[in-house]
Amino acid sequence: MKKKIKTLTKIVQQSDMNDSVAKYYNYGDANIIDWAQEAESVIRDIAEHVKEASHSKLLPATRTEAYINITTLGDKMMCVKLNAEGLQIVGNVHDDKTRDSSINTRYETPYALLSDVCSSYVNSFGSSLVNALTALEQEHSQHRELEDVE
Repeated sequence: MKKKIKTLTKIVQQSDMNDSVAKYYNYGDANIIDWAQEAESVIRDIAEHVKEASHSKLLPATRTEAYINITTLGDKMMCVKLNAEGLQIVGNVHDDKTRDSSINTRYETPYALLSDVCSSYVNSFGSSLVNALTALEQEHSQHRELEDVE
C-alpha cells in the first residue's frame, strides 16, 4: 500500500511540475526576446569601436541565445554568446564556442566586456565621447552668439 501511495504521489508531483512548466512557457511566449535582434543592437552599438562585429554564420540565434563575432581594434578575435545572463566570450576565433564556459566571465554590457579585453576600445570610446561633447559645446556657443546678435 505504501508503495502505491508513493507512486501516486510522484505522478501527482510530476503532473504539477508539467503544469507549472506549461504555464511558464505560455506566459513567456508573449515576452520572448528576439536574440538575433538583440545581437543586432549590440553590433550597432559597438560598431564604431571595433574592427568587425557580425552575427555568427555558423552558430545561429535561438530562442535563448545569439552569437556575435567580434574583432577588436587590437585585432583580437572572439565569439561572444549573448543571452539572458549577459555576454560571455565563448571562443577565441569567430564562429567558435569551444572555450571552457565554466571559467568565462559574464558581462552585463558589451561595453564592460570590451573595456576588459581591449584597451583600444576604451581609447576609441573616450575619443568619441570627447568629440560629441566638443560638437555639443560648439553648437551651444553658436546658439548663444545668435541670441546676442538678435
